[in-house]
Amino acid sequence: MRKDSLICFRLSKNLHKSLITVAQEERRSLSSAIEIILTNHLKERKALKGIKKEKRQYPRKAVSVPTFINHISSGGEKILAGSITDISLKGVRISIPQDISGESFTELDKCKFEIIFTLPNGNRPIHLTCESCRVVDSKELIQIGASFVDGDFNCYKALQTYLM
Repeated sequence: MRKDSLICFRLSKNLHKSLITVAQEERRSLSSAIEIILTNHLKERKALKGIKKEKRQYPRKAVSVPTFINHISSGGEKILAGSITDISLKGVRISIPQDISGESFTELDKCKFEIIFTLPNGNRPIHLTCESCRVVDSKELIQIGASFVDGDFNCYKALQTYLM
């Protein structure tokens, strides 16, 4: 992207420190981090012209839904609590607070697990089996990107109805 405009603005010290922290965590310049944040915000609002069409087969929907993760590993069964942050017909992104367990979550990479959650305005639990595609482990959160591999037809139908 060609950068041919300069913009200056004032902001609070707290916001400035937060932006610097984000830039450092992502190993970017402050300018680059701000540009990405602004671009993402404009994409969400569909206000940025020239945005390429979504390449995903199934668009994501941002949500905040509590979920239980039933993970069966060689060490036995583990049930974790987390939150679904976005969902599509193909998969989910789940955030797990780092303080839930002091252990590493690299074992969740490329494994199958079951999630149990209730959709907003839903009255019955949804049970779906997922396979993790990506695990990002940071200081505060573990984010898991997972695709659906198996699920009850009625659960998947309820999810489809919610997303359409």
